[in-house]
Amino acid sequence: MADTLKKYSEGKDYKVVAFILASFFNDEQTRMIKKVVAEAATRHYKVVFFSTLSDFYYNDLNDKGEKKMFDIVSVERYDAIVLMSESFKDDEGQLALVEKANKAGVPVITVDKNFEGCINIAFDYGDAFREVVRHMVVDHGYRVINFMGGMPGNSYSEERLAVFQEVLAENNVPFVPERVYWGYFWEDPTKEAMQKMFADSLSMPEAIVCANDAMAITVCRCLQEKGYRVPEDVAVSGFDGIDMEKYSRPRLTTGVQNVDEFIRVLFNIIETGEYQLNKNGKILIYNKVQMGNSCGCSNLETMHVASEMIKLKAELHQQIKYQGDLNQLIANFGHAENFTDIIEAIPEYMSPLRYKTFWFCANMDLIEEAELGAQTRDAACEEGNPSYTTHMNVLRYDNCKEMPQADYWECMEFGGLIPDRSRQLDENDFLLVLTTHMKGKAVGYTVITFELEWFWFTAYGAFLTCFRQLLEMQKAQMELMRLYMCDLLTGLYNRNGFYQKVQLLLEMAEEMDMTIISMDMDGLKKINDTYGHAEGDEALKAIGSIIKANIRHELAARIGGDEFLIAFAGKDIDERTEEIVSRVKQGIRSYNENSNKEYDIHASIGVYTNRVKNHTLDHFLKKADDLMYARKYLHKKERGDI
Repeated sequence: MADTLKKYSEGKDYKVVAFILASFFNDEQTRMIKKVVAEAATRHYKVVFFSTLSDFYYNDLNDKGEKKMFDIVSVERYDAIVLMSESFKDDEGQLALVEKANKAGVPVITVDKNFEGCINIAFDYGDAFREVVRHMVVDHGYRVINFMGGMPGNSYSEERLAVFQEVLAENNVPFVPERVYWGYFWEDPTKEAMQKMFADSLSMPEAIVCANDAMAITVCRCLQEKGYRVPEDVAVSGFDGIDMEKYSRPRLTTGVQNVDEFIRVLFNIIETGEYQLNKNGKILIYNKVQMGNSCGCSNLETMHVASEMIKLKAELHQQIKYQGDLNQLIANFGHAENFTDIIEAIPEYMSPLRYKTFWFCANMDLIEEAELGAQTRDAACEEGNPSYTTHMNVLRYDNCKEMPQADYWECMEFGGLIPDRSRQLDENDFLLVLTTHMKGKAVGYTVITFELEWFWFTAYGAFLTCFRQLLEMQKAQMELMRLYMCDLLTGLYNRNGFYQKVQLLLEMAEEMDMTIISMDMDGLKKINDTYGHAEGDEALKAIGSIIKANIRHELAARIGGDEFLIAFAGKDIDERTEEIVSRVKQGIRSYNENSNKEYDIHASIGVYTNRVKNHTLDHFLKKADDLMYARKYLHKKERGDI
């Protein structure tokens, strides 16, 4: 436990930063990851990225599970924490993490959201957007201008509308409210807004100022489909500088997020602890304006569309093929009889991701042992972390050149992140961590190392979704098998489970001896009639618990109302047979002495041992039952029941 209290950087010549962002696989976040890694390497920092497969927009069951990502972050282990807070649409998990970090004395830097107790870096969208609007009004002289806003009530959308109005007022251009449309920052609502604009009785605008690039690209396409030229007939501007803008024709005049300056300032703060706040308690990063062709300027170099389209087509084909491979994985292993088959198959399907090493750190209660009745749950979770067990089962894949290799389960204390973490951080500049969940509950997390220039980010997101689906299907199948094979009252096998398992035992033990211990609880009817069926169930559970406590790898079952069986095979098993019977009898005596019940529990026991060869299961069961019923007859006679 002492190791989990140390920082990951203790004894090292580097610092370790936790960098938390949503949806690692989209273009903007991938670009951010690459730039952070490059800057961190020059300053001798290591970065552990924590990310998700969603941004919590829907706040549904899937998002509930994705939010468990925040619980993986052992805040006290890091030298600083960076929250790309605006990338998440829900703040609950972030605020809980900030509270833990503040208690641990670990600095937290947030981006575009001003959480209490944090250093806040904010991109100055307002000034950059003002430059874009002024360029349209002052430099080009447009006077009839429509505004394509984002979402009514959204802070960014309202800020950009206010800037638009201010610039118009500065230049004596009338603001016409009817020329404001809402595209909700995305393609389909923007199409609807453009249809409304075409249908309105207002004259066509000279220019359309858009609150983001996604809407601006859609606006250009809608204008062109109607026969309007951009910018000759209608000029357009955007904002945000998304990657898709590079492929639009014409290229957009837009505001570009100054990521390089942001990362430089970010690491200066982490390194020196010095920062200069503005009057609103923020460190401002001034964005850049990109002059494109959509406004009427012609000074932006265009990309070679044909070559880029060929590249994108090849990438799309690769994505479709890989998705087909993942569909095959689900079809072939979705109903695998055991999790081992899935474990052995997965490296082949992960290989195209071009990763280095992959770890799956599973809660101790995720993968049940072969014995359905075995108690494998590590119920104790850390007080401040109910999502993950105190110890994790870790599966590791190494993507070797010859054939991906899997290392099977290794136990690790939660908070260690991965086994051999120290060496991994020495050898790798960064790790990427995501949660794994089922039905909104965390069941573990994944960690991966890779080469930035080769790793297939989008396919990794698809793989993780597929991997989780396999886990869910395997878990559901195990639960169905538990219902089919396990006695829910005692946790032992039921009749179906016992017969299925003991037949396998017989096939493997032909040259060995086998023992059947037949037990029948005495007086269950009397307990039911006198104290109620709930007490009868308690008595049966007590017998089941005594049996489980005194067996190791033997098969044990409740095959009827008050009938129990224990079966096992081996060589020279007489001593083990006597040990089990003796321990069960002692367990019953101890229970009666300590239970404080108004009744005692008793059982009649019959034991039969013989060589398996040439004997059927029915032979063993009949012999054991005959001996048990003979013992039961004597018990009744001793009590005066007969």
